[in-house]
Amino acid sequence: MSQAKRYITLAALTKRDQLDSAYHAAFYLLSTDPELYEIACRHVDVRGIGFAGIKRETRGFDERTRFVVDIAHNLFSYNSPCKATPFEISRLGYPLMEQVCNALYIAADGYKVVIEQDQNQELRMTLDTSPYERTKLIQNRFEQMTAALMSQSEAVADDEMER
Repeated sequence: MSQAKRYITLAALTKRDQLDSAYHAAFYLLSTDPELYEIACRHVDVRGIGFAGIKRETRGFDERTRFVVDIAHNLFSYNSPCKATPFEISRLGYPLMEQVCNALYIAADGYKVVIEQDQNQELRMTLDTSPYERTKLIQNRFEQMTAALMSQSEAVADDEMER
């Protein structure tokens, strides 16, 4: 089963039409690994995501997978403790580090998860980065505008000093 199918299944277990970015980020991470997904399915329902149960069932997993669960939990519930430090995240390696970084952008509404059918009618997951790109564009324009205003006010100050 593809990550796209796992992701859709987790979202469907909530029986909600709309999910916020916290759900999307958590489901993105929980759907990355088939074994983790199977455990998550037992702990997702209309009430939400039961991370206590997921953590209990993943105690015997490798440390990297437990970090991913902690990160998913923290992105879902910001006040939940997270053992994964930035240093440890930097050591996750490919593909986990990339998936964690993607989840950060998803949680911040910078990336949107998109599920589409490919030419073979298989579901495929992609990330729409256009919200983040718009934010970057706005920031760049703001910096240009600020620089122009600073330049203009310096010119006015120079003119006043010459008088």
